[in-house]
Amino acid sequence: MYDEIKNSYQVSLGVSSLIGTRQEQQDSVYGEILEDSVVAIICDGMGGLQHGALASQVAIQTFAEDYENKDPAISIPMFLQQEAIEMDMVVHELVDENNHPIRAGSTAAAVVIQGNNLYFLGVGDSHIYIIRGDEMMVVNRDHNYRLRLDEALESGRITEELYQKEIIQGEALISYLGKGNLPLMDVNVKPFLLQQNDVVMLCSDGLYKTLSDSEIKDICKQHFPDSQKMAEMLTETAIIKSLENQDNTSVVVIHYNGIAKA
Repeated sequence: MYDEIKNSYQVSLGVSSLIGTRQEQQDSVYGEILEDSVVAIICDGMGGLQHGALASQVAIQTFAEDYENKDPAISIPMFLQQEAIEMDMVVHELVDENNHPIRAGSTAAAVVIQGNNLYFLGVGDSHIYIIRGDEMMVVNRDHNYRLRLDEALESGRITEELYQKEIIQGEALISYLGKGNLPLMDVNVKPFLLQQNDVVMLCSDGLYKTLSDSEIKDICKQHFPDSQKMAEMLTETAIIKSLENQDNTSVVVIHYNGIAKA
């Protein structure tokens, strides 16, 4: 999986995951190029809860197995919505060796590409980027307290003074796998149409909280179109930049080179 892979869709995929300075790797990553699609997902186990690594691993396994056995009649957006609920339930119902419930959580960022149609799922604060030329955008929201504060401030339900007082807790997640009755997810019903040489990148927060958008773009541009090299250099640069306190850092890079000619 760590080597560049190509198929009839003229797509390449690269994966890199480093533990950083943490004692445990709580990120889990899956990416595969199939005959009719490309699928990738990153799950970041929540370090503030017990069993974060188990939560991310179980979520990844559930997603991969369910996608392999997906009913062809179910649309990709519907599958992603149902799968978010399924992964949330599976993580929420985890128990220890004594059959006692355990507190576990994980984020999820997933994409499915069919032809030039990109569908995505976001839960929590792992990011999904699309890079097109010199432009880069995040397509999913961070499901944290800041999101709620921004909405409340914009609608006039809170004052600027209260906003500034509360924003110190802004990174606290309000939606994640394992929370139960998943309150928020981002799924695009209408596909994003990829263009030749677009780059799709999934990452845990260990990357974007260490490297700026311009640094991420520069690294991708420097090593384009080698997906595996882009992924490796992104994680390695993050580790080098923050040697003393670097979170688990995981990246999936997909280079879309257009529809294959018959």
